[in-house]
Amino acid sequence: MDKQQILNLIIAQLRSDLAMSERAVKVARDTASHADCLGSSKYETMGLEASYLAQGQGLRLLEVERALNHFTQLSLPESAASTIGLSSLVELEDEHGERQLLWLAADAGGLKIDYLDTVITVITARSPLGKALIGKVCDDDIAISIAGKERCYMILSVL
Repeated sequence: MDKQQILNLIIAQLRSDLAMSERAVKVARDTASHADCLGSSKYETMGLEASYLAQGQGLRLLEVERALNHFTQLSLPESAASTIGLSSLVELEDEHGERQLLWLAADAGGLKIDYLDTVITVITARSPLGKALIGKVCDDDIAISIAGKERCYMILSVL
């Protein structure tokens, strides 16, 4: 797998998400300040609700900008490390034989990209799975509890 190509796909997806977030912020801001949204009584709260939406969209925009900044400044090491850390691409297999590819990052947790008909999910080191993976190596087993359910994984590869 070409990690640089995967990194480029992540950056492209974040740029797309950034453009969408910028449009959402503009629409929410315009709605919140539109004359039709300003209520004539304290019970008409559409303007207030729209301002809350604008605030939430603004925070999402900041998150995407931070993630894009992280990935565009990321330089991949020349050789693959054997120990899992930030920027590792990890293949896991669960107890049911299901495999998944994960990119461990500081930001953009939950982002999914399609690479050669394979879905790669970005997870953060702050997530339960990310925390469990840090410092592990190929062929290690890990177990985590998610929503009270124990999940077991075997690390098949680290790139």
